[in-house]
Amino acid sequence: ELSKYPDEKKAVELAKTLGWREALESVYGQGMVAYSSDPRRSRFLDLLPLTRDMVVLEIGVGFGQHTAEIASRVKHLDTLELHLLNSLFTKLRCEQTGATNVAFACGGDDCSLPFSDGLYDAVILNLVLEWCGSANPQVPALESQQKLLSEIHRVLKPNGLLQLSTKNRFAYRLLVGGRDEHAYELPFGSALPRWMLKLILKLKGKASSSGYLHSYGALAKLLRNAGLSPEASYWAVPEMRFAEQYIPTDVESIREARRTLFRQSSTKTTEILMRATPARLVRYFTPGLFFLARKR
Repeated sequence: ELSKYPDEKKAVELAKTLGWREALESVYGQGMVAYSSDPRRSRFLDLLPLTRDMVVLEIGVGFGQHTAEIASRVKHLDTLELHLLNSLFTKLRCEQTGATNVAFACGGDDCSLPFSDGLYDAVILNLVLEWCGSANPQVPALESQQKLLSEIHRVLKPNGLLQLSTKNRFAYRLLVGGRDEHAYELPFGSALPRWMLKLILKLKGKASSSGYLHSYGALAKLLRNAGLSPEASYWAVPEMRFAEQYIPTDVESIREARRTLFRQSSTKTTEILMRATPARLVRYFTPGLFFLARKR
């Protein structure tokens, strides 16, 4: 991995001497610093009932955009990251920001969790599920996702909480022909019928998509099949990476929020479509899907 990801390796080395923020700016530019430190990136944590007596697991730390903030709200935080360099960088970031109640593990490419049964009060899976199984392409992506959710069910305490956010297969951005990063930048991408997407990718020499997305209903069913009962879902406005507001997706909450919303989406076309969408249908076309689910 040290030779495969030279930029990440450089960021880790620079973080040791310059600090994590300067390392990101030096290697990736100011845009990555904003992506990894903008307060809006962690605003979703306010929706979670985290307390200082909880033991929590974060799966997929990236460059640590949420890790230290999660740690500040709980008793202890375990992390699992697929890429060693990301885990090393986040460890340095936590050390430099005074987050001492965090432990780091690297692995999970087979979607197994190296943790004991019933260990966690909550698991945070933020913008990770769509990529689940990408490091193990010989196994169908859906099967890998099912395995990961079953593993999360196993490591959660009774009535433990899962926070899950992921991209929406039927987001308006894809339905109007936007390029899909989960399907090699193909227009419409994951919004296409599965068989059609598979055929197009095959003609392009690709065995499968690099990520696997779900609709609102399909994701809710996937959670229930894993023994995780959805108790709330949210619409991230105007988009999920830099959300300014989270709105419950029940009809009354959406109608009430629309009275004061300045923006409902991030582009002109999707803004028009979202404003025209009846409140009862909004949950199906949001940019991302955000669920809180309890272990049954």
